Amino acid sequence: MSNSTPEIPGYQLDQRLLEHPLAELWHGRTFTGMEIIALVLSEDGVRDQTVVDRLAEASRATALVPGQQEAPLWAANFNSSRPYAITQLIPGQTGAERLIDPLDGIIGNDDASLRAIREQLSGYGAMPPTLPIAADIPSYVDHPQQPPQATTEQPQSKIDVARQYSRKIGGWVYAVIAIVVLIVFSIAYSIGSAIGSAVKDDPTDANGPAAPAVSPEPIPSAVLIPPVNRVTTAPYKRPDGSPGIFGAAYPAGADVQVVANAELPFAVGWPRPPQVDFLGESSQLILRRIVTATEYDPGGLKNAFKAQFALHPCVSLAQCLSDRPTFDQQWTKIYETTTPATAKDARTWLTVSPKAPYTITMTHAFLSGGQWWLVGAMVYGQPVEAPDIQRVVNDIWRQTS
Repeated sequence: MSNSTPEIPGYQLDQRLLEHPLAELWHGRTFTGMEIIALVLSEDGVRDQTVVDRLAEASRATALVPGQQEAPLWAANFNSSRPYAITQLIPGQTGAERLIDPLDGIIGNDDASLRAIREQLSGYGAMPPTLPIAADIPSYVDHPQQPPQATTEQPQSKIDVARQYSRKIGGWVYAVIAIVVLIVFSIAYSIGSAIGSAVKDDPTDANGPAAPAVSPEPIPSAVLIPPVNRVTTAPYKRPDGSPGIFGAAYPAGADVQVVANAELPFAVGWPRPPQVDFLGESSQLILRRIVTATEYDPGGLKNAFKAQFALHPCVSLAQCLSDRPTFDQQWTKIYETTTPATAKDARTWLTVSPKAPYTITMTHAFLSGGQWWLVGAMVYGQPVEAPDIQRVVNDIWRQTS
């Protein structure tokens, strides 16, 4: 198992709470200071597809079916080199417990590890749930018979009991839920039939005014792990020959490939067949890369210039300007590049590095579809490609101005 701290874009992990052969649990913070708990699979866990599938399934259930007093899943990436799930740490039985539940299934009811996690989390104010008596819960592991002991049972809520049993019986909980749903449906149907019969026999009610029809709300077209919302891409503005902020710009009517499938709030003109790589995202950071596509290499054409993006949502222009120093420090560290330092206008900062690889970095605040954004762009390549790099940077600036 690696002793290094996992690198997750947008998050700073500072303390490992659990080291297990299949997974690690870490305490950390976002770049805005919010405390989080991250479950990161180990190298052995990544090689076990069953473990990866369990993490994905448990995390999606956590995101889409939040409890009444629990924080939803904050971010997850199941395609990373080390898949992870992150939740906000809130004092009480909330966000941190959301990851302990999936971990229980992943590591096979390792009670010792779970106790270690809860002892660590208690230092941050997280309260462990009240556990039912062990002898009353079926287990995957055979334990020696324990002599009965006289204990004083504490009353438990139905939610606590359901969570403990669902963690132990695994997939059987779905069969139990299905049976309960069928029973409730049968009872409701019987009551409905009886009421309908009574109404039909009552002539005064039958002649009364009909109740207005209730229209159900439309079903969402797509479901994403909250709190990441689907980004709407603005229409592309064709090149018109206007100058940019630095160097060469696309001439009017230039033949470019429009990149509109990167799930960014803007489209980009690319001079060659493009390929989009999704590098990760959370509620506060979106990471993308555009390269030149080739059938010979899934990573894109070698020795061709590339563009890497980081986006951060803001509630206003003032907040974007306030967040910019921290945002610049974060995204330039992720991409290991130079911070944009020269102010080109009130909302744009730029740095040009002419040495190989020729690199332009830009940070720009802009409004799209009613949402304010900070975009950090790094476009780099061989010095002979400097004009193409400048045209792409200027096109990004134009599309977001």
